[in-house]
Amino acid sequence: MLVACSGGPDSSALALALGELGSAHGLRLTLAYLRHGVRVAADEAQDEAVVRAIGERLQAPVYVRALGVSHGPGVESRARELRRAALGALADEVGASHIALGHTLDDQAETLLLRLLRGGGRGGLAGMRAYAGRVVRPLLGVSRADVRWYLAERRLVPALDRTNADLQHARNRVRRLVLPLLAAEFNPRVTHALAGLASRLRDEDDVLQALARSEMARLCRGTALDCAVAALPPALGRRVVRAWLGEQGLRGLTAGHVERVRASAARPPRGALALPGGLCVWREGDWLVCGSAAPDAANGAGGEAVAVVPGGTARGSSWVLAVSVPQDWTAGTDPWRPPDRAVLDADTLPGPLSVRAPRRGDRVRIPKVGTRKLHDVLIDRKVPRGRRAALPVLLAGDDVVWVPGVVRAAVARVDASTRRVLEASVHMTDKPALPLAKPCGTLSPRVERPERGTIE
Repeated sequence: MLVACSGGPDSSALALALGELGSAHGLRLTLAYLRHGVRVAADEAQDEAVVRAIGERLQAPVYVRALGVSHGPGVESRARELRRAALGALADEVGASHIALGHTLDDQAETLLLRLLRGGGRGGLAGMRAYAGRVVRPLLGVSRADVRWYLAERRLVPALDRTNADLQHARNRVRRLVLPLLAAEFNPRVTHALAGLASRLRDEDDVLQALARSEMARLCRGTALDCAVAALPPALGRRVVRAWLGEQGLRGLTAGHVERVRASAARPPRGALALPGGLCVWREGDWLVCGSAAPDAANGAGGEAVAVVPGGTARGSSWVLAVSVPQDWTAGTDPWRPPDRAVLDADTLPGPLSVRAPRRGDRVRIPKVGTRKLHDVLIDRKVPRGRRAALPVLLAGDDVVWVPGVVRAAVARVDASTRRVLEASVHMTDKPALPLAKPCGTLSPRVERPERGTIE
């Protein structure tokens, strides 16, 4: 076990207590002293001497690491991140299975109060956990008064950090001004009350987290989140949204970010929602998608066309399109195919086949309707804006023949005179969260076939 020891009362008591338990429980201790570099060098040298004395008393090795924390705004948070990284690296180096920190019940009360003042939710108010990965906090139920008594009984004089009296730091103001006032005017055991509240909230937080994980499994498809998350109870919906965004690599989220994403699930926003880290969330039909930017295929130029010969395949970034060799066709055979397949008259194709992404200016000739802009067809079919760039467009020469799941053009249609056909099929390789398109709107008269359903 790697013990983070600063030489102060809490961490010194932790090291001694673990040392006393070591022989009975098979603990092998290593002490770590982290020199931050923001205090007077003599004070840090004195703290290090105390840690080394404790190491000699326990016959435990002592490792010293310099963090080099720079002065300036956010020094506490930066120091915390550097401590976490240094302790993790040192634990790996010495082969420690756990990292022990000396946080006490008083630290827990201060943490809860600070997070409450900053508007934290239930997860934040749950405070620090006694077990968090390989980090353990054995003194989380022990008060500082207990720590002082314990050290006095063992005749150990700890080092004193004078920066703990600096009221420039928010935690020091809570510790020296706010909590004493609350204890004097409202509850003498306020620290115990706050720590107990954190414990209860932590238990409830675990239950909500388990429910959120279950809902995540139900509502997520790939990297997209079903907008049905808006129908969940708000407490559960917020957690699902936060967990989903966390899986997309988002950090630094606030309650406001989560609420805006929930609102976009309930009703489509006017555009993409900007989030930390340069990422955005936008709505695609009934799904929320997170990415570096909200794509808009309608305004794009599309990619280069890829030739596809009968009997061959063509690959795009998110699809594979195959075309069969010519096959004999019997007049009267039902040409119906599912949305990912299309039958072409092999003898009336106006040019060689190719496939690419949609381009600005694409037009498609639709039977009994006429020629329309492909962009307008995609809108009518309610194809999500973010999915348009991923759709393959099959062409014969310069004519649009087929957009899978969206429209089959009048080009090379099968009729009574057809003798040979090609069958085109597409497979979406990116496992999209959405179908190629939802059958919305009517582009041509419908033919009712009770045994096969409604087709275009």
